[in-house]
Amino acid sequence: MDSTATELGRQLGPLRRSLLRATRDVAQLPDIADSHIEVMRALAAEPSMSPGRLATRLNLARSTVSNLIRAMVDAGLVERSITTGDLRGATLTASPKAVKLLAEYDAASSRVLADALDELSRHNREAIAAALPALAEITSILSRRSS
Repeated sequence: MDSTATELGRQLGPLRRSLLRATRDVAQLPDIADSHIEVMRALAAEPSMSPGRLATRLNLARSTVSNLIRAMVDAGLVERSITTGDLRGATLTASPKAVKLLAEYDAASSRVLADALDELSRHNREAIAAALPALAEITSILSRRSS
C-alpha cells in the first residue's frame, strides 16, 4: 500500500476532529455532532431537499438520515414540510438557527485555521496551499466512486 495514502488517511480524521473542537472552544459554540453539521451544510447549499436526495448526497442510508433529521428537527436545526400533493413526501430545509450556527462555525473555523497556518513555516504554508487543488480532486473522485 502507498505510504502517502496511508498517512493521509491517518491524518484526516484527527485533523477534522481537532479543528471542530478548536472551533467550538474558540467561539464558545454548542457541541453539535459532526454529522449534524454535514446535514446543515448540505441543506444550506441545496434548500428544499428530500430525505432521499439528502441520503444520496451524503452517501448515507435512508434510515440513518431519518434518525439524523428527527433529532435535528427536535433541536430546531431542520425544518420538515410535507410535499404538496404527497403526504408521504417531505422537504427538508436548514432552519434560520442552523444557518446562523453554520455561519458562526465557518467564521470561527477560518480564524482557527488562519491562526494555525500562521504558526507554520512559510514552506509548509505554501505546501498546504499547493495541495488544496489535489485535495479537492480526491474529494471529487471519492464522491463519484461512492455514488
